[in-house]
Parts: sequence; C-alpha cells; structure tokens
Amino acid sequence: MEGPYVIRKGDGNWIPMGDGVRFSYLRRYGEEYSILLEMDAGGRFPGHDHVGGEEIFVLEGSVRLGTEELRQGDYYYLPPGVSHPAETEEGCSLLITSARGLETGEKQKSLKTS
Repeated sequence: MEGPYVIRKGDGNWIPMGDGVRFSYLRRYGEEYSILLEMDAGGRFPGHDHVGGEEIFVLEGSVRLGTEELRQGDYYYLPPGVSHPAETEEGCSLLITSARGLETGEKQKSLKTS
C-alpha cells in the first residue's frame, strides 16, 4: 500500500466520462477507488451498475441519482448491483468511493479502476 500523499486543488488529471461529466482519481488500490466527480449544469451519465457498493457525498450543487435528489452535504450509499443514472440541472461536485469497478447499463464496456 502507498504512503501518505496530497493532491492539491487543480492538480488532478481529469478524465471525461459522458456529457458534461469528468472525474479525477484521488486514490486507487486494486479495485478500490476514491474519485472527485464534476458534472456541468445539464450533465448526464447513463445508468450503470456497481460490482461493489458506492458511497457518494455531495460537495457542491445537487444531483439526481435514480429517484433520489441529493444536495450539498448529503450522503448516499448504493449497495452492490443497484443500477442508477446520474443527472444534474445546476451542476455538482461529488466525492465517490467504491470497493469495486462499475459497468454501464448497456453492459458493453466495464469501467475498471486498475
């Protein structure tokens, strides 16, 4: 396992992942990961499944995950196998952690963390 490290604001390597959606890894170890995810106003990400559970904390803005509307300061846990799309009207920043990768709803490609 790695030693301590710091990622400064603005130092992340942003990876596009859909309409108005991008993420930057904060930590990756095997299939475990923590990411910072940003969605522009009107951003959408299609339905996808998580092989492992997912924890989401809303840092800024608001986001709809399936039928749940989350706002700044809200925490949301998704158990393994629950499919959900993500969309935002105003834009948002999310801190997301998961023990495993995810698959798109179409099952065409798997987004892995390793």
